Amino acid sequence: MINQIAAGEVVERPASVLKELLENAVDAKAKRVEAEITGAFPFTLRVSDDGIGMTAEEAEQAVRRHTTSKIRTADDLHRIATYGFRGEALPSIASVSRLRITTRPASQPLGAEIVVEGGTVRSLIEAGAPSGTTVEMSALFGNVPARRKFLKTPRTEMAHLWETFHGVAIPCEGIFLRMSDGRRDFSYEGAESRGSRALRHAEEDGKYLVPIALSSPFFRIEGWAGLPHLSRFGASGIHFFVNGRHFRDRGVFGAVKEAYRGILAPDRQPVVYLFVDCDPAEVDVNVHPSKTEVRFRYARELFELVRHAIGTAVGEPPRSDSLRVQPAAREEAEPFPPGRVPAGTMETLFGGREGQPHPFPGAGVHGPGTGFFASLKPVGQFLGTYIVCEGAGARGEGEIIIIDQHAADERIVFSRLKDACLGIGASIQRWLVPQAVTLPGAAKKERTEIEAFLSRVGFLFEAFGEDTFKITGGPAILGHFDVQRWWKDLCEFHLAQGAAPKGIFDADRELWRMACHASVRAGDSLEKEGMRALLQELDRAVASHSCPHGRPVWVKLSGAELGRMFGRT
Repeated sequence: MINQIAAGEVVERPASVLKELLENAVDAKAKRVEAEITGAFPFTLRVSDDGIGMTAEEAEQAVRRHTTSKIRTADDLHRIATYGFRGEALPSIASVSRLRITTRPASQPLGAEIVVEGGTVRSLIEAGAPSGTTVEMSALFGNVPARRKFLKTPRTEMAHLWETFHGVAIPCEGIFLRMSDGRRDFSYEGAESRGSRALRHAEEDGKYLVPIALSSPFFRIEGWAGLPHLSRFGASGIHFFVNGRHFRDRGVFGAVKEAYRGILAPDRQPVVYLFVDCDPAEVDVNVHPSKTEVRFRYARELFELVRHAIGTAVGEPPRSDSLRVQPAAREEAEPFPPGRVPAGTMETLFGGREGQPHPFPGAGVHGPGTGFFASLKPVGQFLGTYIVCEGAGARGEGEIIIIDQHAADERIVFSRLKDACLGIGASIQRWLVPQAVTLPGAAKKERTEIEAFLSRVGFLFEAFGEDTFKITGGPAILGHFDVQRWWKDLCEFHLAQGAAPKGIFDADRELWRMACHASVRAGDSLEKEGMRALLQELDRAVASHSCPHGRPVWVKLSGAELGRMFGRT
């Protein structure tokens, strides 16, 4: 019964077993690991490796509770450098399944085979075997049918198996890992970097990933951040790794969400591959039975580093004079060794070393950067909405870039308005015809915030009484701005809030609304000169990948993709 309770913490589904077996293989210093899924649901799992193997005595010990070769003293728990260490995985798996382990150290002429069923050792014999270890698990939950009822459909459980495989394999540079299920077969070569593995895992979506790399004395982060084109409703595209371990963390997830605020729609989630390297002493991986959650000693500093790195890559970097970070240096590609963290206070956390170029291959996306949009050749306008352009492509093979003219102009106007709001400066023009606007009762409690907002953005106005303004001018970027329509939207929003507490006025939200009302519309005809002017302005806009509502500004078709569509080799 005790063994089955322990199994409940470790073995939730077939994917839980696969995770433990793959991590044990990696810990065994294997250079080649192969997993096979066969048989009827809930599947038979077989994981083979060419690692150090075990003697017969070690194999017998490995299936007992609380036995492990990965920690020697209690102090080791504060600096864990292996995937597994609790000594619960194999006995927990064996207590709810049938487990066969065949293993041989390279120094031994013969290996051993041990069979454990329902927590009881059924046999232990000598056996011929290649060096390394093969573990086969079958009849999962055969002796606890109540647990089996909680499994999902075979298709769902298979999806979890593949997700687990990639979660272990992506960060494991230097190890060949392969998995097959009778339908699919996927492998990562040992020479592939973790960045390249992440790109391959993303498949076609890789063209909309941009590299991130930043470091501080306590952390180094690298990875890929997805442009708004890759947004999803769920968080299945978000992958975090710390010192090679796949993990979940609310703080890091919050940093990612904050970085995409104003770039991605609030109900959408991005695609991100984030690799965090730090001294093992600065992260506690022993806070969850399945070791999927961690606790960072300097969680706030990591939050700011992640937010800054992603914000810089895909949108507007956070404006903070106190955040001083450096690009990640290549010479520190391995996890920080013991004692590497320099002494110092949190005030000097982001002092950093001088950085070098990021260690990943070229960006997955050949996209917005200095002068990118201006370098495009406008071909024409499609449906009165999309600007079709020709570009050079990452490898010179040519590509088609399609730009949503309204989304692009909306981003340009929003970016200029945001600059004005931040005091960076913007031209102001007086209007020939002043506009009188009135605050409804529900918005009067926000009057102070609204007046301050109008001033910061660049509106010229006079107040009359408690609820009326005469607006006599505004930012030149607004052009033929329909101030009455925007004001009506603002008032309707506040009226809809009813008895909402004071403080619901949001400057960014109103900038979005203003940009939407002042931008080129879908259906507006543009000449080539107008297209070129819009492209040049887009290069100067911040977060030019998406409009303020989170919709993509541009998409692309590479020459290679077009060739495949038309069957050209």
